[in-house]
Amino acid sequence: MQNTGIMGRFYVIADWVYKFSFANIIWTVCNLPIFFIVLNLLMADEIGVIVVLFGLLIMLSPFVFFPTTMALFSIVHQFIQKEDVKLFADFWQYTRLNYKKGMKIGVISTIFWTVLLIDFFYVMGTGNITYTYVFIVLGFFALIYNLHLLSGAVTIDSKVHQLLKQVGIIMFGHPLLSMSLGMLSLTFVYVMTQWLPFLIPFFSGSILVFLALLVFIKIHTSSIKLEKH
Repeated sequence: MQNTGIMGRFYVIADWVYKFSFANIIWTVCNLPIFFIVLNLLMADEIGVIVVLFGLLIMLSPFVFFPTTMALFSIVHQFIQKEDVKLFADFWQYTRLNYKKGMKIGVISTIFWTVLLIDFFYVMGTGNITYTYVFIVLGFFALIYNLHLLSGAVTIDSKVHQLLKQVGIIMFGHPLLSMSLGMLSLTFVYVMTQWLPFLIPFFSGSILVFLALLVFIKIHTSSIKLEKH
């Protein structure tokens, strides 16, 4: 079908809505144990239950959440490159082929976030406002770094230890774009959770991944051009 006229534009929009929603549904189904734990963690009010659920989350995240999220990044990257996608088959293939890489990134990221969150809640419990804000800022930059890291994992052909350094250079070399991604991501999450919660199973992950990839590709492309000059 030619993408011209009103029907052509409608077809293009409907196709993108279908691809983003279906990719998000596959990702959501793969991460149902993670989301179930997080939901119960948010509702828990006993310290024993919180510790058990948090421990389960730490154990599952590197082996479930990160490999499948990296697969979602790969799928959305195909959308951006306008490549043909067999959503279910390609999602499974990316999860299988990049499982070790996603798991390594997951282990590193989970350890970092665990230490950061434990320190944050400890500092918050002491009532030290200054240090509490310091950890909030650290969390903000950690979010940006994680989004860049997963974007880089599907766009840059590097080993994980090399990728960690490359992403750091890219992030701090383009602070305005990186911080814009962080603010955009937090705004998107706020809008989805507060105003459009019914769309969370259909677009929460895929749209956020799309935004992260667009910013990272722009930064990475700019970096390559500067290196050539």
